[in-house]
Amino acid sequence: MKIFSVEELNTSLKNFIVEQFTYPITVKGEISNVRMPQSGHQYFKLIDNNGFNKHSIDCVIWRGKTSKLAEDYDTREVLVTGNITMYKATANCQIQIDDITEYGEGALKKAVEQIRLRLEKEGLFSDKKTFPLYPENIGVITSADSHALQDVLSKLKNRYPLADIIIYPTLVQGNEAVKNIISQLKKCNLDKYVDVIMLVRGGGSLEDLMVFNDEDLARAIHRSSIPIVTGIGHQPDVTIADYVADAAMETPTAAAVFITPDKIELIERLVSYDEQVKNSAIIKLTKLKDNHSALVNRINLYHPKNIIDNLKIQHREIHKSLVSNVEIIFNRISSEIRVLLHRFPQAKRIIDTAFSSNQIMIKDNKKRIKKVSEELYKDKYQQYKSLYKELIATNPLLALKRGYSIIRDSNGVILKRKSQIQDNQLFTAEFKDGLVQIKKASSKK
Repeated sequence: MKIFSVEELNTSLKNFIVEQFTYPITVKGEISNVRMPQSGHQYFKLIDNNGFNKHSIDCVIWRGKTSKLAEDYDTREVLVTGNITMYKATANCQIQIDDITEYGEGALKKAVEQIRLRLEKEGLFSDKKTFPLYPENIGVITSADSHALQDVLSKLKNRYPLADIIIYPTLVQGNEAVKNIISQLKKCNLDKYVDVIMLVRGGGSLEDLMVFNDEDLARAIHRSSIPIVTGIGHQPDVTIADYVADAAMETPTAAAVFITPDKIELIERLVSYDEQVKNSAIIKLTKLKDNHSALVNRINLYHPKNIIDNLKIQHREIHKSLVSNVEIIFNRISSEIRVLLHRFPQAKRIIDTAFSSNQIMIKDNKKRIKKVSEELYKDKYQQYKSLYKELIATNPLLALKRGYSIIRDSNGVILKRKSQIQDNQLFTAEFKDGLVQIKKASSKK
């Protein structure tokens, strides 16, 4: 029997363990107890979190092996890729890791987020279509035997029984679900019968709902010419289908409520409209009745008999007023004549006296005017004689007769100084017997 030393045993175990795998290997587990010493290496445990019996294995990421940090994945379920080795000193196995990727819902969420960002950049989440206020035909795309369909039908029947419901059955889970849903969306748009489309299903895990995160389905929803509302029935996650749809509700029932008016509210609104119509009709009938009465009164007003009767009444009133006014005027004039006749002798005496007085005044004024006129004439005549003598004395013609002359430039301006005459300038000299044109010679020699 061979006896092994501890080192030999650990070496044999290490070789045995290392040789059992084809490298690299991938292991699934949850990261725990992450340590990052100053050396730059990363140490942690990978555990199976299954009930009370937890299994773990040591892991190491050598410095510079990867840019990923184990602490970013702490407590998350991941897939690690690397090689198995055993530390002989303690006989503990460990995984020397080359790469880490998130597993399960975390990985799915990351993939969904990448699709969401790409489609958002392309503009698939904008330009939402408008839903009709009162849809006549509603298309429902969902599983034919699902509770979601029954919930929708029940809500639509109670809330808005006027609409026709057209069911487009489809798979909502599994490998063929995406193709089924896209096919039914195309059928709805080709039929052009429904006014709105409901894409619904009940709740489920993220993996169950990955059908509604499919990129092809998102593009089919965006291409639909009919407005689409989703009711995927899950919280708090939102699928790509919810983003690209024209409206997204939390549940199928909420989607049914969103696209339909409430029949009770409609009945109340119709009753209100009925009252408004009645009130409006009463108001219009009252107005028409008033207008009719006014027209009847106007017709009666312009009836020939009424016109003649009114003219007769007006004639009597005018005649009566005329007679009364004539009597008043006659009495006033008669009274004024009597007063004037009574005042006439007195007025005649006043006029005679005033006439005699004015005759004397006129004679006096004539004498005064004659005297003032003669004095004014003499005074003005003396002023005239004085001005005449002065005018004769200043007459330039007299100066010309005495041998003087008047010099003017070509514009007729009198030249009074020698400096006003320029070389070669034309000017005129006026003598008593006429004008002479003269040109000044140049002063330069």
